Parts: sequence; structure tokens; C-alpha cells
Amino acid sequence: MSKKRSKKTETKKQKKRNIVIFTMIVLFMGGFTIDHFNQTYIYSNTIANNIFIEGIDVSELTKEKAVQLLSEKNTPKDITLKYEGNTYKVPPNEIDLKYNIQESVNEAYNYTKTESYFDNVKRYFDLKENKHELELTPSYDETKLSEAIQKISDSIKVETANAKVWISDTGSISFSPSTTGKELDIVKTKEAIYDTIKSKKYEEIQLKVNLKEPKVSTENAKSVNTLLGEYKTTFSTKDPNRVENIRLSSKRTSNILLMPGEEFSYNDLILATTKSNGYKNAPVILNGVLVEGLGGGVCQVSSTLFNAVLYSGLDITSRSNHSLKSSYVPVGRDAMVNDSGTNFRFKNPYSNPIYVKTTVGNGVLISKIYGSSSDKKNISIKVDEFTQNGLEAAKTYIQYKDDNGNLLSTKYVAKSVYKKPKK
Repeated sequence: MSKKRSKKTETKKQKKRNIVIFTMIVLFMGGFTIDHFNQTYIYSNTIANNIFIEGIDVSELTKEKAVQLLSEKNTPKDITLKYEGNTYKVPPNEIDLKYNIQESVNEAYNYTKTESYFDNVKRYFDLKENKHELELTPSYDETKLSEAIQKISDSIKVETANAKVWISDTGSISFSPSTTGKELDIVKTKEAIYDTIKSKKYEEIQLKVNLKEPKVSTENAKSVNTLLGEYKTTFSTKDPNRVENIRLSSKRTSNILLMPGEEFSYNDLILATTKSNGYKNAPVILNGVLVEGLGGGVCQVSSTLFNAVLYSGLDITSRSNHSLKSSYVPVGRDAMVNDSGTNFRFKNPYSNPIYVKTTVGNGVLISKIYGSSSDKKNISIKVDEFTQNGLEAAKTYIQYKDDNGNLLSTKYVAKSVYKKPKK
């Protein structure tokens, strides 16, 4: 019996040893497998499987290899801009343009190497079914980009220039052409560059340039080709002050180009009749009496111009007669102005510009209105004189006639009433 018991005891002990040994082997093998898994798939020196950066597969690449691969395929290029056959380039180094390749590779590399082992294992197995994608983001110096665009803008920019008309005292007409202004649309240019940088598709950008048309085009200037109407008055040269006032106001109201619909304001051009504006004392009509006053003579210029305007068929918008009849123009054909608000104004009713030209010299004052031959009219001035409350009065009309002198229409202009001279 003792021998049998001894054998059973030995058998039990052997089984225990085998279980212990098996358990140790399992634990050893399990530990070895987990460690192998960790070293091979979690904490390896390569990026985990199924990770993409900017659409490029960087699975199982070292960081160095991934950076090299991404750099080859995502190198910033010159930004090319074109306008009217001219090419402008903005090199990436000029604006410090680059993509966050190294940062993206580090993010991809550390995706399964966080501080949480549980998260790392979960991500590893999730990558078996789903890929993880990262995008490259650009960086650049906004100030340097603005400076580069401004250089391009400066090279494109063209200042708008109006065409100009010159008419000599002898009636010779010349002009300078207009220039259409050009200005780069900086906002849209920047937006296009931003899109190019973000998309990494360095295709040519067609620049958006805004055009600014001149107020007076070359065509406008060329249309001033004929004399529409003129009028002449004479004056004594014995009073140098009055001569100077006539000369000064003539100069300030001459060589004026009036575009369609624009209004000519005589007082705005001659300025206030003060010493500081160059005017001198000379005879003026004040409340029916001839007295000395600053600016005497400027009304002869406005009256001469008034008649030229009438013969040109322009629209009178403001006109007043003197309190006394004038010696230099017929009744109903004078135009009084003063600093108290009485002004002479007219508008250009035509679809083409007109040009006001006044010359003065040797006691002769001539106002001329030039314009397009298509606007030239056959005009005569009619004045009906009558008496109103014992005072001399007149109504002034423009008569439009055909080429044969036949009356087509009559247009009322103004009514004038004159006081009796005081003795």
C-alpha cells in the first residue's frame, strides 16, 4: 500500500509541475507576443498602416522617408499671373511660402503612439478598416505677399486722363487723346492666390484689372470741330481799370469745355469781384445809377457771352437784365451779374461737348461757342420791345430756321424791364 500511495503522490506532484511549467510557458509566450505586437505595430519607428497625407500613402514609412516623399510631391512653385500678354511671377521664397510637411508627418507618426495605450491599440485596429487622412496646410508672410502684389499693381496702373481741347485765338482746333485708367483688383487677385496656394495647383492666374473710363473721351474731343455761335462787343480803352476787369473775367470764363448736360456758372468762374481776386474800381450800374465799384466791366463779358450762347442754341438757366439799358448790347440782350447772387448760367443741351472761348484786345471782346457740326443750328435773335408801366421792356426769343432761312420754331428766352435813368 505504501508503494502505491508513493506513486500517486509522485504523479500529483508531476502534474502540478507540468501545470506550473505550462502556465509559465503561456505567460512567457503571451508576454513575448504582446511585446512583439507593441514593438512591431504600435511603437515601431514607422507610421502605422492606412494613413494618408494629402492623398499620399505614408503607411509603414519612417518620418524621414515620409517627409522626403511629401516634399517631392508638394514643393511650392512660382505663382504665375498674367495680364494682356505680360507675365508676373511671385517666387515662394519671396513670400516665405511653405507647407507643414514635417508637422503633418509627426502627427501621422504619433497617431498610434499617444500616451494612452488603450487608444493606440483601438486606433491600430480601426485602421484595419478605415484609413486616416491628413491635409497639408500652407503658411506664408501676408505682408510680403501684399508687397509683391503692390509691385505688380504699380506696374499695371495707368492714371485716367481726359482728352483735352485747345482752340487758339484764331480758331485753330487741336486736342490731346484721352487715356483709360487701369487699376489692379487687389482683393480678387489675393483671393485667386489664396486658392492657388490652398489647392496646390499652380496654374496661371488671369489678373482682374478694373478700367476707369475718362470723363472726356478722345471721341468727345474730336467732336468739337466747328463754331456754333459768336458775338462781339466793343469797349473804350481809356479806363485801364475797366479794361483790366474785362480782361480778367474774360480769361477766367474762357477755354471751358462743357460736357452734355453740364451747367456753366459765370459767377463761379470769375469769383467774387474783390481786390484780393484782382478786380479794380470802375463804373458799375447800381440801382439805376452809374457809380464807381469793384469789378466794373464784368457784365459786358457776361452780356457778350449771353449773346454767343443764344446764337449757339444753348439752354439759358439763369439770366437777369440790368436796371438800365446797356450801351454795348441791344435792349433785351444784356446779362447782369453781381456778388449778391445774380448770376448768368446756361446748360449744354447737346449730346456732344461744347467749348467756350473768349478773346479780348484793342477794345474788342469776342465770345465764341464751339461744338459738333451735327449740333450747329441756323439761329437768329428776335426782340420784341414794348412799354410796361411806363418803362421800356423787351421779350427775347430764339428763332430756329432751316438752311433756306425759313422759320421752323421760336423759343422764348427772357423778359427785360429797364428803369429810367436818374438825372
